[in-house]
Amino acid sequence: MIKIGTDCSGIEAPIEALKIICKNNDLKYKHEFSSEIDEYAKSYIKANHSPNILFPDMTKRDPIDVPYVDIYVSGFPCQPFSRANKYKTSVDPRLNLFENCISVIKHGKPKFFILENVKTLVTLNNGSYFQEILKRLNDLDLYNVDWKVMNTKDYGIPQSRDRLYIIGVLKKYSKKEYEFPKEKPMKKLSEFIDKNNTSKNEIKESNKELFKNIPDNSIFIDTGFRGANFPNSGLWSPCICAQPLLWCVPMKRKASVKEYLMLQGFPTDVNISLSDHRMKILIGNSMTVDVIQGLMESGLRSLGIL
Repeated sequence: MIKIGTDCSGIEAPIEALKIICKNNDLKYKHEFSSEIDEYAKSYIKANHSPNILFPDMTKRDPIDVPYVDIYVSGFPCQPFSRANKYKTSVDPRLNLFENCISVIKHGKPKFFILENVKTLVTLNNGSYFQEILKRLNDLDLYNVDWKVMNTKDYGIPQSRDRLYIIGVLKKYSKKEYEFPKEKPMKKLSEFIDKNNTSKNEIKESNKELFKNIPDNSIFIDTGFRGANFPNSGLWSPCICAQPLLWCVPMKRKASVKEYLMLQGFPTDVNISLSDHRMKILIGNSMTVDVIQGLMESGLRSLGIL
């Protein structure tokens, strides 16, 4: 039985990833806890998953109330570190939720953890914040800590999504050195079109010039980038983000929730009680299931479980 807990849980890409791993390897898992402050994300979690505990605010809990897990995953907030940060302000990680993440790691000592953030964190403020995070994790003297910036499109899903992943394997249980998952061939982007959705949307007047400049084979573009010409938009989708402006060119409409789910590696038969707009925001804030699956499989191999 593999026990897992997540913070900043969103729509639970880690749980979807572990489900696949367990099904493929005849293993079982137990979803010990999730944590979410967003009411819409909490609604989604309740409709699709069954954590033993759903913490409403990870900043207001006592570490001793967090149950033990073998795998801990947190995509602690990335907005302050992102290029989308309008004012490009320097943000000390201690003002974010990293402190709460490290308290889980320090007190609970999971066998394996994954921390996710945007790649900008690596170089923000000349890399000082990122180095401080690594130092804090290494100073625990419990884990073999490694990190890598990985792009979703290098692991099967045709979406250009760079994210930073920090990995820790508990030295006490490590059987062999952690190896990041090998890259996989990218699937055809055309396979991610929801052809059953034949609805149409009018192109806004402000976007008409954009559509004149995109390649003839474009499939998905982000209409928020009006100065772009999307040279690879027939090969991969631009990064799905919290501003749901993805457009499906051949279908002449906004990208559907189903397409958003597929481009993040999620199953499409999930229970949805939220509006399309809210779902797209949640999906845009999520991790990619396929990438998390690869990271987890490598972690479980390093622990001798796979």
